[in-house]
Amino acid sequence: MQRSICITCQPEDLDQGLFGMVVLYAFQLLPYLYERRIFPQWEIRSRHFGDPPDFLTIPGVLDLAYDAPTGPCQRIWLHELRRRHSFVLGNDWSYLNRIWNMYFKIPPRILEQADSVMPQGRVLGIHYRGTDKQTTAWDSNPISQEQYLTLVLDFLSNRPDYDVIFAATDEHSFIERLRETTKLPVVALDPVEFFMLENTGTKPSTKADRALLDCVLLSRCMCVLKTSSALSSFAKLLNPDLEIYRCAASKLYTNMPYFPVAHIPILPVTSAESKEILRSSMELDWTLTPNHHGSYKPGVRRPRWPINHAIFNIAERLGIDNLVAKIAHGYR
Repeated sequence: MQRSICITCQPEDLDQGLFGMVVLYAFQLLPYLYERRIFPQWEIRSRHFGDPPDFLTIPGVLDLAYDAPTGPCQRIWLHELRRRHSFVLGNDWSYLNRIWNMYFKIPPRILEQADSVMPQGRVLGIHYRGTDKQTTAWDSNPISQEQYLTLVLDFLSNRPDYDVIFAATDEHSFIERLRETTKLPVVALDPVEFFMLENTGTKPSTKADRALLDCVLLSRCMCVLKTSSALSSFAKLLNPDLEIYRCAASKLYTNMPYFPVAHIPILPVTSAESKEILRSSMELDWTLTPNHHGSYKPGVRRPRWPINHAIFNIAERLGIDNLVAKIAHGYR
């Protein structure tokens, strides 16, 4: 597929989180695009993060790092291209950061905000993802604010070398509890609405900008502690050298590790209470299922559907990929 393409989708196609779906789905295509030096137009739309009437999200929340082709392009649906060439990604953070920077960049408006609010000194980033993450048992295990604060204090008792905490959360009550629990000053942004709430008066693009700003700020911290969340996990992609730990399970998602959350190392703890919390919160984590773990070595990337990938590589070289797509079951 060496011709110019435009990767597109309908707003209803992407109905979950900015990083957990919108950015992730685009990112899963980058190894294929990069290896073939394809730099497409993008028209990625989402109802939760793009403003009406067109709901355009990428470009928008992210800028393109290159000049996209102009003029007529072959339009191809995001979901169809993912079925052909989606990749399971590992934890080769340097490679992933390199291809990310080839395709996307953080808009100046976000960088300017980050510069203005980022605390000075040795910053510990803490991300608590509450709301719906407390009930998605297929994905992770719930961890309460109280349990998480216990783990934070355990970490600080062994690592007291921080000046300030930057905290990000979708449950703002956590901020006050954190301030009551730790002696360090806590910097946090204003409360943010849950992204799935609609007709709240907050523009979807404003919610998207806030999520991206939280991610950028976390990526600038000296170290990050996190519950299960794609947002804070992508901070490691923005900054491959970031020290970051998770404290909740990443269960196998559609029988494969859920990138990038799955590849964040587990928080080291020392107290008996913390170990018991972690024992419960890490139950069924993918790293504890050796049969699957051996099939998805952490640093390895590979096509999600190898047979599809091989067939369409041949079809694209022959110029018959559209014909094959019409014949193949499940393609639009």
